[in-house]
Amino acid sequence: MDDEEDSPSEATAPEVDPMDNSSVQEALDAAYREGYATGHEAGTQETHAAMEAGIRKTTDEAAVRMGELLHTMTDQLLSSEQAIARQMLDLACELARQVIRQELKTNTRHLRAVIGEALEMMVDDGLPAAVHMNPDDLAAMKEALLETLGENAPEFIADPTISPGGCLVKSPSTTVDASIEKRWSRAMGNLGLEASWQTESDDV
Repeated sequence: MDDEEDSPSEATAPEVDPMDNSSVQEALDAAYREGYATGHEAGTQETHAAMEAGIRKTTDEAAVRMGELLHTMTDQLLSSEQAIARQMLDLACELARQVIRQELKTNTRHLRAVIGEALEMMVDDGLPAAVHMNPDDLAAMKEALLETLGENAPEFIADPTISPGGCLVKSPSTTVDASIEKRWSRAMGNLGLEASWQTESDDV
């Protein structure tokens, strides 16, 4: 009987722990979750980094474009201001031209002072002088000029090439240009402008 109890066929088989499979599955699940979390975090960081880089690039490009736009706008504004200032000066010159022309038509007394100053510049010359004047100016002023200058009166010559309001005083050695064109050009030059006394409408 003892031999029967010790036979291999009747030996007890090793017991299998029913928890082993569940433990392995739990370990796999835990590893999966950890790997997923790690991968998700890494992916999220990479995505954020890529987005931030893209945003920085876009922002930098926008800043450059904005700077160029502001620079262009500033240049355009300065150009516009200069153009407006020039237009205002041109308008002021045109108004002054019209006022002076109207004054020349109605009042020739100012020309006496001009002629007097021109003659004074020739006092030391001692030579006879001739004053070239516009025929209309000369007709209106000759008697008054002769009375004012008396014996020292120069020769007055009607010269159609002289514009109203101006004169040209000549002696054998000197010429004083007191024409309205010359005086106007000098006045405009003091303002840093180049504006002719004559306009396009004068040539029509």
